[in-house]
Amino acid sequence: MTDQFIWVGQHPGLDLCNTEPVVDGAFVDLLTGPEALAAWAAEAGLPPVAAGDVTDRTVRWARALRDGLRAALDPPERHPDRLGDVDALLRPVRGTLGLAAAPDPRLVLRSDDPEAQFRLDLAAATVPALALDPARIRRCASSACVLLFHDVSKAGRRRWCDMATCGNRAKSAAHLERARSAP
Repeated sequence: MTDQFIWVGQHPGLDLCNTEPVVDGAFVDLLTGPEALAAWAAEAGLPPVAAGDVTDRTVRWARALRDGLRAALDPPERHPDRLGDVDALLRPVRGTLGLAAAPDPRLVLRSDDPEAQFRLDLAAATVPALALDPARIRRCASSACVLLFHDVSKAGRRRWCDMATCGNRAKSAAHLERARSAP
């Protein structure tokens, strides 16, 4: 994996939400165009996509999916119709059910249109984040960070998207504050 994307979510849906982090106090969209979206999809483990099958229109759709997922993952009191935006976005994407070949036979969604196939694959990989235990979906405890993650720790007490960055900064800041307050 490259350093272009942030992979702390423990689920592709959360990692898609994390493609718009805050850097130096401003939101930065990591899905800058078709190449970036195709690279993210490849790193996320989606089926390979041919050059040209991801268009600017698909990038706009993926950004809307990201925004819809983020809103749907917020507490219900902030977004009462949590699933409406995601459902409306998915409704026009057409495909058919098929059976994947051995050795792993399973139901798959298929489309003859490569762009629609990419959308189906992206939705199939990311939308199941909505089925995760909401109590285990967390936002980083750093006030300067907006990243989401699925807390898969045994105790369920993970607070930071990444201990090496946000967690370390918070602990360093707390240490400095204690040192300043000491007599």
